[in-house]
Amino acid sequence: MSDTVTISREEYEELKAAQSWLDALESAGVDNWEGIDFARELYNEEQDDE
Repeated sequence: MSDTVTISREEYEELKAAQSWLDALESAGVDNWEGIDFARELYNEEQDDE
């Protein structure tokens, strides 16, 4: 059985745009940014809350 999620086209387009932005940041070397560890902590805390 596969899981399916239905979202609006607007949300889909927003997610695609956000992913493109993240890809560009990664390509530009954001993973070498001194604040990356703090960003990971914030992200992990948010994930733990879900």
